[in-house]
Amino acid sequence: MDWALLLSERPMGCFGSKATPGPCQAIVSLMPPHSLYLESRLGGGAIMKRKPPAERSIGIDRDARALEAFACDYPVELVHGCAHDVLAAFPFRGPEPVCSDPPHLHATRRSRRRCRFDCAEADHIALPDLLTTLPCQVTVSGHPSAPCDERLAGWHRLALQVMTQGIVRTEVVWINFAPDRVHWASCAGRNFTDRQRIKRKAASRGRRYAAMPAGERLAVLAAMMAVEADENP
Repeated sequence: MDWALLLSERPMGCFGSKATPGPCQAIVSLMPPHSLYLESRLGGGAIMKRKPPAERSIGIDRDARALEAFACDYPVELVHGCAHDVLAAFPFRGPEPVCSDPPHLHATRRSRRRCRFDCAEADHIALPDLLTTLPCQVTVSGHPSAPCDERLAGWHRLALQVMTQGIVRTEVVWINFAPDRVHWASCAGRNFTDRQRIKRKAASRGRRYAAMPAGERLAVLAAMMAVEADENP
């Protein structure tokens, strides 16, 4: 088994880039607050760039050119090498989130182009088995995949309709933890239109809140906090 190819990183612009409306926001919104974040297939870093910064962020990639081109608004530790080796040796302490975005199965691709660091069908089948051994919160994303559905049967599964190269495709997100709420307000919403609606609504409510007298603001804030306490004891 070629584990280096199994979790190796793809260059930017290769199959399955998350730099499209939908997947990034859905994946980020499901992440609980954390101080450490690992991305096992950094590529163009679409998720890393869009999520709130952690105290420590690690991006792993076998493609040196992708690492050299990567830029982010906050510090990211860039690791050039086999993600399997890094994850297997990493001292996990509990809920650290790990995101894995492997190349799509060849049968689901509309193009015959290949990445510089592609992987064989057998590696696609073995990937879910590997990720289930990690003692942390894991998110896997990609096109609908029978190997993932079979091996991650006990995980939560979210199907999204996304626009890729002018074509609507189904993107699936598998997670091994309970998605109890949206944790990052900037990612709230089912799609781009819904997120814009929520942002406009939040901005309007914010302006109204700011215009209230101090005592009234305090009363409104106490009422909202009471609702959150009741719904999330």
